[in-house]
Amino acid sequence: MTLHTSHDSQCDAGTVDSHAPHPAGHRCRPWTPWVGHHCIEQPGGDPHGRLLAGVRGFQAHTAELVRPELARLAREGQRPSQLFLACADSRLVTSMITSSGPGDLFTVRNIGNLVPVPHEPGAADDSVAAAVQYAVDVLQVRSITICGHSGCGAMNALLDGVHEQPGRPTPLARWLRNGRGSLARLARVPAEFADRPVADRVEQLCITNVVQQLDQLMANPAVERRVLSGELQLIGMYFDFAAAQAYVLDQATGRFGAVASRQGIISAA
Repeated sequence: MTLHTSHDSQCDAGTVDSHAPHPAGHRCRPWTPWVGHHCIEQPGGDPHGRLLAGVRGFQAHTAELVRPELARLAREGQRPSQLFLACADSRLVTSMITSSGPGDLFTVRNIGNLVPVPHEPGAADDSVAAAVQYAVDVLQVRSITICGHSGCGAMNALLDGVHEQPGRPTPLARWLRNGRGSLARLARVPAEFADRPVADRVEQLCITNVVQQLDQLMANPAVERRVLSGELQLIGMYFDFAAAQAYVLDQATGRFGAVASRQGIISAA
């Protein structure tokens, strides 16, 4: 598919040469700057207004197309087959990288795609465990994917020791304590790629963290029960933004392999 970057289809200011400076007052329609070009932020811009303009765009152009499917989901309720646990990073668009739509994924997102271990001193959090239990026991999902990504700020913070700073811990520092197991694993058995070297220590922690969080996920009794019965698969995934490439953990080798465009996603049982 070819992405057309002509500004006449994306911007309110008409056709503009992509190499020319942006004219005064040039503004892009909501959510279009991410594809094709980059626009200069306008001083005093109104993010709320931009969000509402995006909603109006949805009502004008998209709502009619998806209304029948959403009406069906409203009648029948949600029946997702997968739980997708990912980082809250704004660059990670889960529906885009999984080609999914409404009703497909039950999604949990948090800083660092972490799964707190029950009763972890000074760090535990029940919100993730509650979502996992609901997905497994009530929705009866058949797979759980933990997805990390390149350049993760949470992994950078862990390497910088933010979670161990002296004084009263901030909410972020307390939350990052749930990543201590990943740091310990990095020192013992760092994760690797099957077909390329890791870019740096941050990337190595990013993929090692995915492996560790899969282990911590098994501390949830509902997950352990269904995995051992063969009713549930656990999948580790990593997404490299710069290459637009997804990698999936092969639990037989313990390495992350690239997902090819002409092959199915390699899942780890």
